[in-house]
Amino acid sequence: MTAVRVTTSLLALVIAGHACAADDEQLHVGSANIVVNFDSTPGQTLRKPVLDWITKSAKAVTIYYQRFPVTDVHIHIRLYDGRGTRSGHTSGWNGSLIRIAVGKSCTASDFAEDWMMTHEMVHLAFPSVSEAHHWIEEGLATYVEPVARARVGDLTPEKVWGDLMDGLPKGLPGPEDRGLDFTPTWGRTYWGGALFCLLADIEIRKRTGNRKGLEDALRAILAAGGTVEAEWPLAKALRIGDDATAVPVMGKLYEKMKASPFPVDLSALWKELGVERKEGLIRFNDSAPLAAIRRTITSAKPDSVH
Repeated sequence: MTAVRVTTSLLALVIAGHACAADDEQLHVGSANIVVNFDSTPGQTLRKPVLDWITKSAKAVTIYYQRFPVTDVHIHIRLYDGRGTRSGHTSGWNGSLIRIAVGKSCTASDFAEDWMMTHEMVHLAFPSVSEAHHWIEEGLATYVEPVARARVGDLTPEKVWGDLMDGLPKGLPGPEDRGLDFTPTWGRTYWGGALFCLLADIEIRKRTGNRKGLEDALRAILAAGGTVEAEWPLAKALRIGDDATAVPVMGKLYEKMKASPFPVDLSALWKELGVERKEGLIRFNDSAPLAAIRRTITSAKPDSVH
């Protein structure tokens, strides 16, 4: 579930495997070419669900970004005895590559609930930055994945906001924590980064009358060549994103969160968004001040991707 660089020798081994594998599959989503390689021959009851899962994830990412992030990507599937998905990694060294392990006992219902492939594909849509900024790579993937899946109808808004309510407290600064650049713990990297993204999304929408959001910033970064195959300073990406929305949100928020703890009152934020949990169920208050922003973030979009 991380964006990593791999050595040329490792990538050469993977590509060599692609070249000689009879089990390669080619998928086309929009203008993207997705080559899927299995390390061993899957049964037909597994092959189709895997390919459907990859296609569905690609469509979600394409709807969010209005294009698939890269023209060509190799997806290497390692099969193991068991159930579920694990060990997802995305790299951009000498071409885009996603590696992920899939249990041989997985069923279509397992893939319907899985988030990992979409998470890894989101990594394709942001440039590689220095290790101190790893939180933005993982935070974006953590935040965008459920939003993108909601926009193609794979997740309900209740599921998205409920998971954010559960997950974002893990990203809040602890007593000894500093800012995001200086606290590389799991919680601050994934959920602290996701909190940065949510706050940026909300603030962009507030300042543009809900006409623009985080996706507009991210689409501009992608259009400028900011894929996982590029190496950029974080400041460059944030500047392009702010220029696209015409409001200096991302850069200023980064200045607040990079070195200082910057606590956030999540209870107050949920109240403003109109999100509450009652008797274990997520309920929405559409008269809340930021209810329109909440609805826009997770509203379904027409699926025009083929």
